[in-house]
Amino acid sequence: MLVTLKNEKMTMIISTLGAEPQSLVTEGREYIWNGDKEYWFRRAPLLFPIIGPTKNDMIGYKGKEYKMPGNGFARDTEFTLVSQKEDSATFVLEDSEETREKYYPFGFILKVTYTLLENGYKAKAEITAKEDLYYTFGWHPAFSLDINGKGADLETYTLSFEQEEKADRKYAKDGVFVYEKDYLVGDQIELKRSETDKGPITLDNIKSGEVTLTSSLGEHGVTVTMGRMTTFTAWTTLNKWAQFLCVEPMLSFGDTAREFDIDKMKETRLLKKGETETYENSFIVF
Repeated sequence: MLVTLKNEKMTMIISTLGAEPQSLVTEGREYIWNGDKEYWFRRAPLLFPIIGPTKNDMIGYKGKEYKMPGNGFARDTEFTLVSQKEDSATFVLEDSEETREKYYPFGFILKVTYTLLENGYKAKAEITAKEDLYYTFGWHPAFSLDINGKGADLETYTLSFEQEEKADRKYAKDGVFVYEKDYLVGDQIELKRSETDKGPITLDNIKSGEVTLTSSLGEHGVTVTMGRMTTFTAWTTLNKWAQFLCVEPMLSFGDTAREFDIDKMKETRLLKKGETETYENSFIVF
């Protein structure tokens, strides 16, 4: 099912499958990637309860193994629309017998709310633990490079960080991280296909509260607020020259060399029974 939000300036469409934004239009300009299957069929998935690949797409807990697709199962699961206003909507995913037996052995409630702003949208995730659980979370929106003219190349785009940073890069090669020391020193990354074709540009321990994507070809771009998240990832399809870039605030990003048991992974967080963690991030377009 598709849900449409509107305000005076913007229209947003969200699918109940994965609670995934499908479109964000203002003044006739589409900001969200179109999901062309030749390149990448997703558009703006959320990532829960795992981010990154796991060994053999499996995890363990207390001696039992569970299937865990890279970036988790929530993005491929139907959410329930629980409330809708003209400019906001809330979706809920709750554990089931299938999720507990097949993917993830914990009771949880994941509530996701999208709210239109004058110049973008706010995404809020509330994770409630029915029992002690381990998780990570992130947003994975793909923004169209065509906002600055059809065919505007990735190499005309720059990522600008709110603060001076000194950060190593990591990206997965055959599922295991390769590290590049001091990949970002300063406050800008000039994007190159030769770099994105290696894999995601993932930076941990980012200090900046905002990261902005702009192009030398035009005045349009996207600013992502990091909120409580300190890992930032930029990604596009490898070796295909796709017309999008994902700009992703997240809690962590793991590889296949991580611990097998979810409670032993350094990338996951413990949420105690009855507690709720809330993450809010804004995606501002101009």
